[in-house]
Amino acid sequence: MFKVQLLHPDAKVPTVAHPGTDIGFDLYSIEDVLLPPGVPVRVRTGIAVEGPPGWGFILGDRSSMAMRGVTYAGGRIDAGYRGELLICLLNVNQPVYSVKVDRRSDGSIENVSLERSDVSVSIAKGDKIIQMSPFQAMTSGEIVVVSALSVADRGAKGFGSSGR
Repeated sequence: MFKVQLLHPDAKVPTVAHPGTDIGFDLYSIEDVLLPPGVPVRVRTGIAVEGPPGWGFILGDRSSMAMRGVTYAGGRIDAGYRGELLICLLNVNQPVYSVKVDRRSDGSIENVSLERSDVSVSIAKGDKIIQMSPFQAMTSGEIVVVSALSVADRGAKGFGSSGR
């Protein structure tokens, strides 16, 4: 059982579109927020959560937000945390610059200016902003230092080793 405390009158209970097959609950913003490019912004959810003993939550991007150029920049919700979930969102869109040239009637240049496109992203109160997936904390396990690890088929092959 997962418990949710509504800390704000506009807070919404997390939802899941397909219970049992979806791995995350959708969380909602309780405020209107403008996300300028490149600046992390904390967005309020108005909720606090509690899982079964030893369970925390991993937060992850929603595909619809990623399509708008918005990603999650943050960490995890530890099992013992009982405060409001504040979601750190980051607009990764890049502005486009163009040169504007004003000319006089004789064709000579009067003024040159640089114009920047606005790629800020608006989040409205009530928008789904992130997904929260339950995760069992396994950090009570012992860590043992060894001289070598067991052999595995993959070995030390990392980035891109499984193909494109």
